[in-house]
Parts: sequence; C-alpha cells; structure tokens
Amino acid sequence: MPSNMPEWMSSVVRWAVLGIPLGVTVVVIVVIRLVVPRALRRIEERTEGRIDLAYWRLLVGPLCWIVAIVGLYPTVVQLGLPLTYVSIALAVTLTAAVVYGLLRVFNAASEKYRRRLLATRDQRAIYVGMVKKIVNITVLAVGTIIILGQLGYEITPLLASLGVAGIAVGLALQDTLGNLFAGFYLMLDQPIRPGDYIQLDSGEEGFVQDIGWRNTRIRPWDNNLTIIPNAKLAESVVTNWHLPVPEMSVYVHCGVGYNSDLEQVERVAIEVAQQVMARVEGSSQAWMPLVRFREFGDSNINFWVALRVTDPTIKYQLQHEYIKALFRRFNEEGIEISFPMHTVIMRSEPSQPASV
Repeated sequence: MPSNMPEWMSSVVRWAVLGIPLGVTVVVIVVIRLVVPRALRRIEERTEGRIDLAYWRLLVGPLCWIVAIVGLYPTVVQLGLPLTYVSIALAVTLTAAVVYGLLRVFNAASEKYRRRLLATRDQRAIYVGMVKKIVNITVLAVGTIIILGQLGYEITPLLASLGVAGIAVGLALQDTLGNLFAGFYLMLDQPIRPGDYIQLDSGEEGFVQDIGWRNTRIRPWDNNLTIIPNAKLAESVVTNWHLPVPEMSVYVHCGVGYNSDLEQVERVAIEVAQQVMARVEGSSQAWMPLVRFREFGDSNINFWVALRVTDPTIKYQLQHEYIKALFRRFNEEGIEISFPMHTVIMRSEPSQPASV
C-alpha cells in the first residue's frame, strides 16, 4: 500500500482484501447449495426422467467444501499465516473432499444397483455389496496414503510394508482368493444362474441353489445339497440345460428284432410319442417326434426316438411314460424286442489211437 495513504483508508483496503474473497465464496456456495439442485430437478422434470441427475446432486456437498477451501486461501494468506502450512492444509482438505465425493457417488450408484438386483432375487447382489466394501477400503487407503505424503511423512517404507503384507496374505489365502475371483467370474459371465439345471463333466448335476463367495450349491434329484468350490466349477465343463433356452431334446434308445417291419416300427414309435407328449405337461407340443435307425446290433436293429420338452425337469418323466407306452404298444402290434442270444458251437476232439 502507498505510504502516504491515510490509516483509515489502509484499514478499509485491508478489510476489503480480506472480505471480498469471503463474500464471493459465500455467494458461490449459496448458489451451489440452493440453485444447482433446483436446476437439476427441473432438467429431470423436463426430460420426464430420461436424464437421471441424482448423482450430480450428491456432489453438491463436496463441491461446497472445495469452493470454501479455495475461497479462504487468499484470506488466510493475507492474515500472514505461514504459506507452507496453508498450502499443506489446503491440499489435505481438497484430497479429503475429493475422496468423500467419489465414495458418496459410488456408494449411491452401487446401492441402487444392488436394490435392483434384490428386487429380482438376483444372486449378484451379494457380490455388489462385497465389491462396494472393497472399493471403499481401497479408496480410503489410497486417500490416506496421499494425505500422509502431503503432511510430509515418508510413505515409501509404508508402501513396501503393505506390499510384503499383501504377498503374505495372498499366499496364505490362495485357495480362498481363487474361489473368490472364480465367483466374480461366475457373476459377471453368468454361465450358470440360480434355478438352472446343470451337469458337470465330473458327473455332478442338479439345480443351482445359489452362488456364494466361496462355493456354489446345487441340489440334485435326491434333494441333498452338493457344495462345489467356485474355482473347480469355473474350470469344469458345464452343461447348462436352461441355456440358451430351457427347451431341449430327449432321446430314448430302443431296438427291434430282425424280423420286424421297420416302416411299421417307425409309424408306431411316432404315434406313441405324439400321444405321450400330448398328455405329459411340459412337453413341446409344436415338436414332431423323430425316429432314426442307427445300427444293426447283435440281436436287434437299434434306433432312437427324439422327443422334446420345454422344461428340463420333465425329461425323466417323459422318458418314463414313453418307454411304458411304447413297450405296451409293441406288444399289441406284435413287434418283438429280442433278447440277446449267443450260439455256442461244441466241437468234439477226434479220439486218439490207443498206444500199444
């Protein structure tokens, strides 16, 4: 300030330098706090909900803190406080505000998605909650490390210690982490879903009850639970009878004697299949049964019949009813299903001349 300026004018200028940034900061905060949320709501109303700005409204609080910090900086400097401490406090507060804003938006979005999954009883809701916790811990840890670095602490040894501890924990929990990440794969790729009927290449089969963090539970026909680790399930060859659609073919194998009329056999097999499929609920009424002769067997000419169901759980019932009906109809038509027969030829050895 000029040396010839009156003392009262110097005080006015000094207070103006201190007060103007404060006033501007207050005005900006009031605008952000009151005007911006209303403007966002009006935009949503005009677009009839096509634009969801709820997450932007969550940033109003952290944004007010950032504006307050930036606005107070010139005033604090004018008060003669050490610039180093002011800069450190500003950096720490800004970092905390950014971390808080990111977590607030992420938690709101993940919670909204989790509720949507829960409404449809989707098992992925479990993993959304777990991912939410992991992301929160990770972001808080990174933010804490950044703040410690801003405060002047040496973070290199801390990072090294965390790395060694992470390796030790990873080795100790290798199987658990393998199942955990396999569960993530099952959740994202969705080769199986709760309610699907699946069969593994190792022989296990049943309905998927739920997919947990470590294990997947399936319920076979005996109504017990089979617990399969997620890692093993992810590495197995899985047949999902509900994908891409629940409708599937059902094959019944049979054979008739060599003296049978194959045209008659085909006609009877198709008629019986149509009758059985018409009365068994869950059969595909639009499907035309197929008969295909496949080989000359030891005692029979073997063939298979292709039926179809719209619900995989009806497969065994349809096979059961069809075999009974086909056997009864074959007996009525005089069509023979031959027993395996073996012809044994006995050869007598020539008698040896008696020795003298």
